[in-house]
Amino acid sequence: MSDRLSARETLTLVTDDTTFAELPYPARESKPDGPLAWQGYDASRARAADRTGESESVVCGTATVEGTRAVLIAFEFGFLGGSLGERTGDRLEAAYTYAREHRLPVVPLIATGGSRMQEGMVALTQLQRVARQSALTREAGLPQIAVLRDPTTGGGWATLGAGADVILALPGAQVGFAGSRVRPPDADPTAYTAEAQVAAGAADAIVEPNRLKETLGRWLRLLTTPWPGQAPVPTALGATDPPTTEREGAPPALDMPDRSAATREATRGGLSARGTAADPPPPADRATQDAGPTHHSAADLPEAAQETTRDAPPARHTTADPPEAAQETAQDAPSTRHTTADPPEAAGEARSAAHTTAASPASAHPAQSGRLAPADLPVTGWEAVQRARAGQRPRAERYLDAYFSHRVTVSGDRCGGTDAGMLCGFGEREGRAIAYAAQGGTATRPAGYRTAARLIRLAGRLGIPVLTLVDTPGAANDAEAERQGAGAAIADLFGAVASARTPLTTLLIGEGGSGGALALAAPGNTWATPDSYFSVIAPEAAAAILKRPPEETEPTADQLRIRPQDLAELGVIRTGSA
Repeated sequence: MSDRLSARETLTLVTDDTTFAELPYPARESKPDGPLAWQGYDASRARAADRTGESESVVCGTATVEGTRAVLIAFEFGFLGGSLGERTGDRLEAAYTYAREHRLPVVPLIATGGSRMQEGMVALTQLQRVARQSALTREAGLPQIAVLRDPTTGGGWATLGAGADVILALPGAQVGFAGSRVRPPDADPTAYTAEAQVAAGAADAIVEPNRLKETLGRWLRLLTTPWPGQAPVPTALGATDPPTTEREGAPPALDMPDRSAATREATRGGLSARGTAADPPPPADRATQDAGPTHHSAADLPEAAQETTRDAPPARHTTADPPEAAQETAQDAPSTRHTTADPPEAAGEARSAAHTTAASPASAHPAQSGRLAPADLPVTGWEAVQRARAGQRPRAERYLDAYFSHRVTVSGDRCGGTDAGMLCGFGEREGRAIAYAAQGGTATRPAGYRTAARLIRLAGRLGIPVLTLVDTPGAANDAEAERQGAGAAIADLFGAVASARTPLTTLLIGEGGSGGALALAAPGNTWATPDSYFSVIAPEAAAAILKRPPEETEPTADQLRIRPQDLAELGVIRTGSA
């Protein structure tokens, strides 16, 4: 990576004009040539100071970034390779202590080769000091957002970098625990890049330098301005008629009888819907089905669309105190314009941490608020399955776009994996932040469950409520998923949901396939759209387990009682006012 910026140039790049103020640091009287009496060490430090204008490898201070105040730690790579020594540890400890005392988020802007050789084990133990300060700051409920510059290696990566809540990286930056001079001679150099770390789930996004201030400011604003109380239930966005074509690999569609007026009246309810942009294409592993969209409502289902406008203006804070209860009233759907930090689609690919898109007038119609004409709930269990699997049914992306004004993405499980079918991040709604974890209609991979668990725990530490959208045929069940720890990953998510420190709200928007779906659902606060079903296992699999022939799949679906109205009667989903 070329054109490496100095510490102060980096601070100028990301902070608001004239807002940076350097923090004081403790004075330390060192022995000649340092703790090891390393010959020539004092002279090396003096030359580094003359060359960079700095007295140590870090510059710590406070500033505002797009209006949000934070403690910033900028490494000066020109000062002995940005290495960590005793005096570096002093300054880092002072900066973290100040952040906790003043309830400020911490932003390390890292460019380091690791521990300082001339101080030996004394330098290495500074990593323990840094790790403790980071842990104390995490326990205090304050966010840590790391920016990986070039290079970020050794102990600096393993503490300030990889230990942060959110990790952004500059394109082309060298990132890895092993520095360039200590790797195996045949090591693949592309594995030690920011792009590779994002692809492996170890970092969240690549950010271009000219977008860094904007992106960092958005993250800081979201992570310090939680929505008070429980996240509102999203509006149901549309329904589908029963598909007229068969689903590939499934039994033939059930011939639907004519519905009498009495039958239609019995299946009507009060769920509102709003118009929105055209749906994204169905997941690749689903056969395309013909299904025409229609407005809908649900018998005995909640007024899920009735959300709230709030009298109190947004107020930023960084405490982890439990938020007060939120009031809810009807409101217009937010704009479909949004911002996301996209995870890469494959190794070596990475995108900007934030991008903005808007629905095209040619492919969208204006959002509408209020109650629309009611329509039928599924009459049979198999119809519920067909509607949930229909290609034209709204998916998670559409719900998130309608719910948030903009959003940023959390990517990766920090264990070497990503799952494009689990969308996680933080979004802004009426100036406040809500975390989200949304299944995209595909079989969820172990990395997806671990990423969702990571998000829920982070949101809990920061006092931010969580919205989850359930839509999966089930957990991935291939051999590779087992090798990746599917059972342990699902257990981890069940545990994160069960122990969540902030309220969770769940909307079932499509398929609810067994425990792989239930793991993401909030106990006692799960709602459903008419285009959904929830089942102990898919009807086809249930018939097979019961040793029934394929033609009995449809009646098996009825026996399982998987329709939204069945789930309400069974007490699995909530009904009434949100």
